[in-house]
Amino acid sequence: MEVRHKSAIPIYIAGAVWVLYSIIFPMHKLIHLVIATVLFIVTFFLSRRFFPDRIEMVEEPIKYTGAKDADLAIAEGNRYIEEMRKANIRIQNAVVSEKIDILSDVIKKIFAYITEKPEKVKDIRRLITYFLPTTVKLLNAYARAEEQNNHGENITQVKTDIEGAMDGIIHSFRKYLDNLYADEAMDIDAEITVFDSMLQAENLK
Repeated sequence: MEVRHKSAIPIYIAGAVWVLYSIIFPMHKLIHLVIATVLFIVTFFLSRRFFPDRIEMVEEPIKYTGAKDADLAIAEGNRYIEEMRKANIRIQNAVVSEKIDILSDVIKKIFAYITEKPEKVKDIRRLITYFLPTTVKLLNAYARAEEQNNHGENITQVKTDIEGAMDGIIHSFRKYLDNLYADEAMDIDAEITVFDSMLQAENLK
């Protein structure tokens, strides 16, 4: 989700032009008041070209369900996703940053599933209590190591280990998401079987 922040600099520049003009020319005359107003407007819009609005990407929080246990889990999920976003801002390695984006997307899908099926919250307990906090801990460790601008053996080892672990972490979270669909897959398979049998019984297939 995009949040637009308007720059205040154009209004300051335009205001400075107005003040400067009012010092030089008598503002009690209508002609100078009109000219000052026109200069103010022109300066403001020209300045906006050089100082455009700042657009910030903000993670849209996962929606709540009204079910207490599920909503507590979703609140934790939103918190960890936000912490991952903050860590990603600090991380300069483009490859690692891209993998964090992929991982965040998978996590959002996991919690989006919980919003549709709150009763499945029991299946993501370990995700909330261990996998997510550990992942965030690793990402913050990587950000700290990267910020040292030091190629010492231990700092390099920290970064190398975490870089090497990212693909496995993404795969594990994708597997977690897939496992949530296990019961649904079985139910749909059984429903299709019954549906197919009824079609045959009615001589419609």
